[in-house]
Amino acid sequence: MEHKSATIMIVDDDTAISSLISHQLRSLGYRTVCLQDGLQALQRLAVVQPDLVLLDVMMPHMSGWDVCRQIRTCSGTPIILLTAKDADADVMTGLSAGADDYIVKPYRIAQLHARIEAALRRSAQRSRSRSTTHTAAEVVGTPSPAPAATPAQTSPTASTVVTAPQQPPRPRLSATLREERRRRGVSLYQAEQVCRVRWDYLQAIEQEQWEYVPRAHRQAAIRAYAAYLGVPLRHPRPSRIPLASVVAPAVAVMVMLVVAVIYFL
Repeated sequence: MEHKSATIMIVDDDTAISSLISHQLRSLGYRTVCLQDGLQALQRLAVVQPDLVLLDVMMPHMSGWDVCRQIRTCSGTPIILLTAKDADADVMTGLSAGADDYIVKPYRIAQLHARIEAALRRSAQRSRSRSTTHTAAEVVGTPSPAPAATPAQTSPTASTVVTAPQQPPRPRLSATLREERRRRGVSLYQAEQVCRVRWDYLQAIEQEQWEYVPRAHRQAAIRAYAAYLGVPLRHPRPSRIPLASVVAPAVAVMVMLVVAVIYFL
């Protein structure tokens, strides 16, 4: 059975692409809502309550991977990533973020239609399965499992093991850059104008997607972005003690010993 009345949220900063996808899906009988960035998608998700989300990856302000992770914290709505990024690492990142499927641009509408129907079908099956499980539990009246006993309850005389506090790990460079940009309230587009580095390269650096940035420009892009945000690339080394400050006292001691030996002889 096809889900022709389903509402599909299309999230893509390229309005030409989102309009084309919307036109194609509406011709197949779906209802569509088009949004231009991930923040809008998160704000409108509860209002629109889409049956499925078509999500681009490389967008300003917030990547599709981050949007996918945020949606998964509060909703099981099917998500299909529709993007030009076709590397194996990108596909693994998208599916690990919670996406139900991954389609690489350019795509064929017949393939997109089939993937959408498959995702909606799986979602409907999960909903029916949860409904059946809840109904069976209410009829049988399965008692709630007893809470697990705490270590203090099972062994009152057990000694308490105190561990030494560990030093927190240093934040990764990509996370530091991302947090500093957000702290300043700067968008990727604004950073691009100053750094002269493409915004999608900056986003890839923040997401540690190093393969996305061409190797010939990677180090220069990182240095330019770090310099713009004032983030040091290396931690300062401890200062060294000048060699003269160690050698001079040792020589003076040796001279005094030689003079003392000659005097007593």
